[in-house]
Amino acid sequence: KTFVLCVMSVAALLLLGGRVGYLMIFCSEHYTALATDLHERERDIKAARGRIIDSTGTVLADNKTVCTISVIHSQIKEPDKVIEMLCRELGLSEEYVRKRVEKYSARERIKSNVDKEIGDRIRNYDMAGVKVDEDYKRYYPYDDLASKVLGFTGGDNQGIIGLEVTYEKYLTGKKGQILTLTDAKGIELDGMGERRKEPQAGKDLYVSLDVNIQRYAAQLAKQAYETKQAAGVSIIVMNVNNGEILAMVNEPEFNLNDPFTLNYEIPEGTSEEEKQNLLNNMWRNQCINDTYEPGSTFKIITTTAALEEGVVSLSDSFFCRGYITVEDRRIHCHKRTGHGSEDFVHGIMNSCNPVFIDVGLRVGPERFYDYFGSLGLLKKTGIDLPGEAATIMHSKENIGLVELAT
Repeated sequence: KTFVLCVMSVAALLLLGGRVGYLMIFCSEHYTALATDLHERERDIKAARGRIIDSTGTVLADNKTVCTISVIHSQIKEPDKVIEMLCRELGLSEEYVRKRVEKYSARERIKSNVDKEIGDRIRNYDMAGVKVDEDYKRYYPYDDLASKVLGFTGGDNQGIIGLEVTYEKYLTGKKGQILTLTDAKGIELDGMGERRKEPQAGKDLYVSLDVNIQRYAAQLAKQAYETKQAAGVSIIVMNVNNGEILAMVNEPEFNLNDPFTLNYEIPEGTSEEEKQNLLNNMWRNQCINDTYEPGSTFKIITTTAALEEGVVSLSDSFFCRGYITVEDRRIHCHKRTGHGSEDFVHGIMNSCNPVFIDVGLRVGPERFYDYFGSLGLLKKTGIDLPGEAATIMHSKENIGLVELAT
């Protein structure tokens, strides 16, 4: 019995020794990581967001260094002094700060996007349990320039509208961390220091906008907005050789550095829901979110179709008496007295409605509609901004002579 007992004991010890060896040699990394995770407290470090840069190399969206102020309840030694200091420096109410300072949590954020100067002052107090981490806030050097195109970011530096949200996965970086060793109660261990995992900055975004053309177009839009007392003015400047957007203006624009403040006065008593609807409307990019009737600019399409079909030549003769009758409809020219006799070249120069109606009728509804498709007018452009509206073109079977003429 003694021999059997000894053999069983030795076998058990060998099994236990093998298990210990396996855990120490083959599983050491796994259990070391678990132990480290248990003993370390983490504080995130925001990554710098990628810049947005125009075609001339001008930075349209940049980053500004700010601070995030937080507290760790288990490390605070003088809570009343901490509360008093934070209220004074951050301009917050005592009730708000006390609630967070006295909250039992691993880490409680007091305020984000604090100016670096204030953050440095708070750090110099060197109060136990108060943490000041440097952070980044989106900054737009030109305030309202191309506001509805660029878009803006939220409190966590995430894109909200425009290019900022479309290219979010490229612009956003990878967060870093500050890792501090603590005891079981979450109190920092003296002399152990901190470990840092450095953040990785986001990628810069280079766009086709030209800041000089954008500023000039914005100036013209503002003039038209004020002199015509318009509800809104939109301008797009495009490179016709490759479709690049050089400028896109929607007047009135809004301040990208203060995007949640409306650019006009609203009545007192406006509900939060109504205010949010007004903000959404202010952020709306009318150039691509709204449909509109193109008017005389569509005569380019009529000219293209007619010349391609061979139904008109530049020397063809027309007579404009100020209107043209199509079926039961009299359609006027913008010059009510008429342009008189003119060839097709002068019909284009005069943007003469009767000339283009005549030419469009020669092409006919079916062939004209084919050119809508060939020139890409029946689908979205695929511009890299969110919310592009689809076309509301007539369907082929619904295009009669009057629809074609107008």
